[in-house]
Amino acid sequence: MSSGFLDKRFIIVAGKGGVGKSTMCAALGLLAARAGKRTIIAELNTREKAPHFFGKPDSGYDAQEIWENLYSINIQPEPALHEYGLMKLKFERVFKLVFENEAMQRLLRMVPGMNELILLGKAFNLERERTRRGDPVWDMVIVDAPATGHGVSLLRLPQVILEVSKTGPMADEVRAMRDLLMDPARTMLNLVSLPEEMPVKETIMLSEQVEKILRIPKGYLMINGVFPELAGDEERQWLAALEAASDGTDPRTARAIDCLGAMIARRDLQQGYLDELRARVALPDIEIPFIFQREFGLDAIDAISRQLAAVMT
Repeated sequence: MSSGFLDKRFIIVAGKGGVGKSTMCAALGLLAARAGKRTIIAELNTREKAPHFFGKPDSGYDAQEIWENLYSINIQPEPALHEYGLMKLKFERVFKLVFENEAMQRLLRMVPGMNELILLGKAFNLERERTRRGDPVWDMVIVDAPATGHGVSLLRLPQVILEVSKTGPMADEVRAMRDLLMDPARTMLNLVSLPEEMPVKETIMLSEQVEKILRIPKGYLMINGVFPELAGDEERQWLAALEAASDGTDPRTARAIDCLGAMIARRDLQQGYLDELRARVALPDIEIPFIFQREFGLDAIDAISRQLAAVMT
């Protein structure tokens, strides 16, 4: 890494579906906002999560402030295309003539990856958006990337387009996207995993693809949902003796013993996956502890954000 997390402007969070990418985006957003960065979390045409962590309703396509200095947006293809068209053509009437005729609609539906390019283009435009004074509208853009396979295809799209189209206005725009994605001064891609078999396999594969294919500057490996280390050898011996001595007459004692045993076994299983991730993924890692709460909201996001801040700032 050429510089730290807070020095970047375009943060990508990637990983297998269900590993906690959106949670990490919210925690990173809170970290950046507290550091004085005007930050926006960009979710890409999906069911929104970021605003709900902060007790807010869906943001939709219009950016919504969900915490002091922190905003969220759900980028969707149709309004993003409309915004881009007006930015280039200037007038609504001209936009309708160009983009709302049947021939153009068919063409847009036929072009592979067009919706994904529009989504990525809007996220890219958030990074380059400026005020009238020339200052960045956003100090940091955090992109909640789609799940592993779709995410790789999305992030590789600028490279693919430039392989077949090297000149013209579209190529110039796509080249600027590619340059942003590969710029170590502005961009950082973070991976998220769980210490479980399938997430670990996909994370290792994704790390290799980032290195060999995407060539996006890498940041951190965030290992989510790690159980605490509850017992050393001596404590395990005491637990085994207690279990052997228990006659089962006190159900609370039996449940407590079972619970402790299950948690120790879960951590032992996770340790093998933690070791594998550290051996196969060449990134500084951050263990995010499992949050033992009935409801997952701002308190949990705050705890994770502080855990990330201890390593990343």
